[in-house]
Amino acid sequence: MPTFVLVAVGTSVVALFAVIAHFSVSRRGFVFRFRSPLQALHGILMPYGIKEGSESEVMDSYAPAVEDMSSEESSGSVSDVVSEVVALEKNHFKVKEGRVQRILLPIAVDSTQHEALLTLKKLKIIEDEVKADKLCTRREYARWLVRANTLQRNLKYRIFPSVALSGSTIAAFDDVGVEDPDFESIQSVAEAGVILSKLSGKKNFDLDDSKSLEGANFYPERYISRQDLISWKAKLEYEVMPGVNEEISRNKLGFLDVRDISSEALVELFMDMLAGNKSITRKVFGQGKRFQPSKPSTNAQAAVTLTSGRMTEAIHSELLRLEAENFSRQMAMDEIRSELLERGDIQRFWDKKLEDEKSRGLAVERAYLAAVHDCEQEIIVQKNTSAECLRQKAAIDCQKQLLFSLKEEVNEMSETLAREKATYMGERRTVESTLSDLQAKHEGLLDAKSVLEAEIEALRILRSWIEEEARKSQARAKVLEEVGRRWKWGDQS
Repeated sequence: MPTFVLVAVGTSVVALFAVIAHFSVSRRGFVFRFRSPLQALHGILMPYGIKEGSESEVMDSYAPAVEDMSSEESSGSVSDVVSEVVALEKNHFKVKEGRVQRILLPIAVDSTQHEALLTLKKLKIIEDEVKADKLCTRREYARWLVRANTLQRNLKYRIFPSVALSGSTIAAFDDVGVEDPDFESIQSVAEAGVILSKLSGKKNFDLDDSKSLEGANFYPERYISRQDLISWKAKLEYEVMPGVNEEISRNKLGFLDVRDISSEALVELFMDMLAGNKSITRKVFGQGKRFQPSKPSTNAQAAVTLTSGRMTEAIHSELLRLEAENFSRQMAMDEIRSELLERGDIQRFWDKKLEDEKSRGLAVERAYLAAVHDCEQEIIVQKNTSAECLRQKAAIDCQKQLLFSLKEEVNEMSETLAREKATYMGERRTVESTLSDLQAKHEGLLDAKSVLEAEIEALRILRSWIEEEARKSQARAKVLEEVGRRWKWGDQS
């Protein structure tokens, strides 16, 4: 058979295996992710039962988990996120318009995980409000790891936060400051060498399980991966055997995806696998050939991890101690109760208590009767006050009605005055117009009078002149008559 045929068949088988087997864990369910040599189609995780309106918020909250995926996934190969959730009973993928729809499966919490979580809650290592099916963050796991380690009786495997933090001059991580509520736990884990930090003396730190990042960041809000879940615990649990190195661990670890495991965690995982049935990995994740180191872990898985290994005996001893303390406390209480019953102190105490309660009852009854009497008096006063208020209200209503009538009359008078004012203004304009006309006529009459007076004066002057001329004419007539008479007399003589 030609070589290229074998290569093609092998590539197809590997691609088919990757398509079927590779899946991611969400906060409350599983979602299968398909990948091919040509392109990668990723179904981003979403909690089961989430509302469609809050899908964008869910995508934002799961962004750190997506960043923790394999570094071979590029931004150009990630398909668009499907916006609809399919029903659980349709346990297969449906391809619609070139997009992959998600199948959500609820995470089942088995009895071992549930018992481990309840035990740690009882020991006050894990908070009571923590839910088993939620994903565990790096911050929470570091806090719980330090708390659980305080139960370790063997000082060789115990972290002392006070000793680890004494003399510390710098923070182990750039994103976890002194003001952080979990600074002590995270700093203690870094000081103990459980996780890489600026204190490790390296420039690059493989803290996010999938790629090396420049700087020293802890990313406390990201979800704890399977790799970190086991390796942190294993570093406190096992001593590295001489001769065990990274290459031996990688070859003998036994996982199909061993190449995806960080080199910093290989030795610890190998030491854990050597424990056989007591292996933390087997106890938490069962017998599987794929470790899936970048997959997030749940709170229940973290609880099983914390209660595994040497901590099993320590937790059992602590529980026995608590039970013994409770039993001794209960026995002491029973003895005290029996002694008090024998001496009659309890009976006398309760008799005195009963008398006190009776006295208090009588006092309360008297106070009650006094209060009832005061209430009745107050009711009478309130009724009288209410009647007075009603009378005042009736008087005020009458005054309001009167004022309303007066207001209507004033409004009518205002309207009448407005109409009369309008009439007055019209008549005033008419009178002013007539006055203007009369003034014009008066001025015309004055002009005519002046002309007439001038004409009269002229006539008077003319009359005087005429009279004078008449007198002159009469004088000349008399002269002529005298001359004529004289003439006649001259002729006659």
